[in-house]
Amino acid sequence: MEIIFLGSGGGRWTTLTQKLRTGGIRLHAEKRVHVDPGPGAIVNLALAGISALRTDAVFVTHSHPDHYNDAEILVEAMTRGMRTTRGVFAGSKSAVVGVKDIGPVLSQYHASKVAKLVTLEPGMHASVDGLRVKALPTKHSDPTNVGLSFAFEEGILAYTSDTEYFPGMEANYADARVLIINVIRPANKRIPWHLCTEDVIKILHEVKPELAILNHFGMTMIGIAEREAKHVTKKTGVKTIAARDFMRIVVGEEIEVSTQEVR
Repeated sequence: MEIIFLGSGGGRWTTLTQKLRTGGIRLHAEKRVHVDPGPGAIVNLALAGISALRTDAVFVTHSHPDHYNDAEILVEAMTRGMRTTRGVFAGSKSAVVGVKDIGPVLSQYHASKVAKLVTLEPGMHASVDGLRVKALPTKHSDPTNVGLSFAFEEGILAYTSDTEYFPGMEANYADARVLIINVIRPANKRIPWHLCTEDVIKILHEVKPELAILNHFGMTMIGIAEREAKHVTKKTGVKTIAARDFMRIVVGEEIEVSTQEVR
């Protein structure tokens, strides 16, 4: 299984300035899955040498632009230019059907060509085109937002999505071999609806994945994310790294991390 970061940035100002890319995450195993295709996803796929046409499923955890902006163009790629009905679009209730004034993120035209639409709610287990996934609870300004836990042959990959810390959330990641944590601010500089580094330390004192990856950095994390990751490792004993744009992680018997130089 391979994890490819098509962006390590998140939040409004990193997205607007593109100080870090915001294209989301690719998961390549038996199926090819794109998680949270924010602004630039389609461009970053091309820069990484990955064909967008080779997409089997698109997951959107919630209806904020830094997580869904390129979803429709990914659906166009997945459906071979809207010429065939295929693939899966899965996501929060806001992303799939819309809730009050939030979402949905696909037009009726795009949704009509997706073979399967899946609305994920916290605690729900689903088999998405043969891929086993569980939707995890979060505490975010989009109240329907979900984290994700994917069961691959190589182990469980969990993704927090955007959330602030809440008691008991550690249990959601207990079985994760790899944990991707969206952490928008350093140290204890928390803001509502998001995690900071000190929250990550609290989580990893209880959860012991083989590898934790900090991701989705706001402006105040730029330039210091690797330092924050080293601090987390020192405090928790859990190997923790900071995501980089175009970082690739191969998960087999061992976990190998590499970066790709892209101009």
